[in-house]
Amino acid sequence: MIKKFIYGILILLLGLLVLLIACVAPIDYTAYQEQAYYRASLQAMDSLEKVLPPLKGDTVEAGWSKKNITPTQPAKLMGYGWKGEYERVHDSLKVHTVVFTNGVQSVAVLSYDLMIVHPDLAKAIHLAVEEADLPLRNIYFSAVHTHNGFGEWAEGVGGLLTAGGYDDELVQYVARQSVASIEEALHKRRPVKIGYAEFEVPALVKNRLIKEGEVDDKLRVIKLTQDSGKTALLCTYSAHATFLNSKRMDLSADYPSALRQYLEADSTVAFASFAAGAVGSHSAVREGEFSYEKMEAYARQLATPLLNGLGSIIGEYTTQLLYVEAPLYMGEPQLKLISGWRVRPWLYHAVLGEHKPYLSGLRLGEINMLGVPADYSGMLYQKLNKHDYPLVVSSFNGNYMGYVIPDEYYKQAHREARELNWYGPYTGSYVTEMMNRLNHILIKAD
Repeated sequence: MIKKFIYGILILLLGLLVLLIACVAPIDYTAYQEQAYYRASLQAMDSLEKVLPPLKGDTVEAGWSKKNITPTQPAKLMGYGWKGEYERVHDSLKVHTVVFTNGVQSVAVLSYDLMIVHPDLAKAIHLAVEEADLPLRNIYFSAVHTHNGFGEWAEGVGGLLTAGGYDDELVQYVARQSVASIEEALHKRRPVKIGYAEFEVPALVKNRLIKEGEVDDKLRVIKLTQDSGKTALLCTYSAHATFLNSKRMDLSADYPSALRQYLEADSTVAFASFAAGAVGSHSAVREGEFSYEKMEAYARQLATPLLNGLGSIIGEYTTQLLYVEAPLYMGEPQLKLISGWRVRPWLYHAVLGEHKPYLSGLRLGEINMLGVPADYSGMLYQKLNKHDYPLVVSSFNGNYMGYVIPDEYYKQAHREARELNWYGPYTGSYVTEMMNRLNHILIKAD
């Protein structure tokens, strides 16, 4: 009897060992420059540079529009892990659209009041645009990154676990509203003067990964002024849209919604859009318990320097417009379990699916925008080469590959360096290098 018991224990331990070996592997610390995916991305960048469409055309025109995407029935909240259906709507969620055309290229810059633009949602939007036969195929996606938006836009096991599943009716509704917004923006387009400014607002953002660490504290603004005098603002900021706390069951776009409302209340601003900037590692500063009054005061503080300086942002007409996408090839996923160990790729893919991330690049005159498929850390912004061109970074560009943080913090005992960092120890340097290469391509397009 004892021998049988010991034998059973040994079989059990052996089975657990086999399971462990099948599911867990050591983290790969091979330099990314030695990896095949790095060479593939370099080759893709070289190929892209050889087939760029013309930069110059007619004078750039722009039009803008916003449409409601609030679900007709309560949907699951998404942001702090999905936690059931929202109980009330504090502010309606929207898609904000700006369309740019110059007779050669057209591109729609879409910002959603959602946590991210998931690839399943992006695919549905692209398909809806194609079926509507709009004179536009290029879409620059972004999101405000609210943690109190709705989910139900991701398929598969991972979609069920992270976003509450996939509601096709809801996704199609968002896609239809996106098409309607693009159509209206196309109809309203007029020649525009394009200007840029940035304002330091350090009191409203903090580094949550490294206490007292550096932050990207600039509110970046692209100002568009039509011949009629109507003005639109495209804004980015690096603070996570987590001003609301995790206990709230309200549907809300968080402080970006309050910021837009405050800007549009000014008689000189016809339209304001917001996209999450380099929000990785960065949180909004909130003292004490949450209240909507505090959130509105936060938005007012953020908007004030912009409104005070709005008249000094000088815009110019331009004929230069260029949109490109560059594939961002990745190695094996390395979802960290504990220090030195990761989930094996087969298990990762079984749960979270396959990723096909890419970088978005948009040139507006002398201003460049880069869209990243990640929570890109604000600590990495200073490692981007601007080449005297204003550079605006936005996250959540229609795909998602987790958090991208500086390499030196990879071993930190923090969720951004652990379960939210999906591609290993050198992702920060790799992605930043590819962003620099794409930015250089946009600049060289002259």
